Amino acid sequence: MSDTNGIVAEKAALRQAQMEKRDAIPRPMRLLAGHAVMGEPHWSVLSAHLPKPGGVIATYVAMRSEFDPGLLVMRLVNLGYKITCPRVTKEGLVFHQVKNAAELEEGPFGTRQPKTSAPILKPDLFLAPLLAFDDEGYRLGYGKAYYDRAFATHPDAKRVGLAFTAQRVDRVPRETHDVPLHAVLAVET
Repeated sequence: MSDTNGIVAEKAALRQAQMEKRDAIPRPMRLLAGHAVMGEPHWSVLSAHLPKPGGVIATYVAMRSEFDPGLLVMRLVNLGYKITCPRVTKEGLVFHQVKNAAELEEGPFGTRQPKTSAPILKPDLFLAPLLAFDDEGYRLGYGKAYYDRAFATHPDAKRVGLAFTAQRVDRVPRETHDVPLHAVLAVET
């Protein structure tokens, strides 16, 4: 087995274990995390990476047991930021402006995504979902490398992961295409 195949297998095993760990976090605790991320020290960490008001923040619509960024996004909208969400295409993620949830439609993999008619905006900051993260900022996603490709396409944009502390691991296995986050806002559950 080549080293790349070993890393892929290691990621797959970690992905399954982390999904089970995240799913085990009680729903009320996951919901409280949405409030906690707006307090200290999380807000100060995020503020250090925010663009000026009017800037573009790429976020996601939570699925499964992901950290739900909804309350945080509402606060950012109130502070004057433009919000985009990803639309899955053959080429990767394309970030379309979203002003409210009614502008979303069903997407692949159980996602909710913007309609193709929504304006495409270039992100200044990514709020990224994840299954696992480490202290060096590496994240583990669902295995399609959508976010790593989006990060590479927008190298000047800041990258902040949203997570529960239970998702921290000693080391996320890495491949050459993996792009680290600038910060992870990890909330205790």
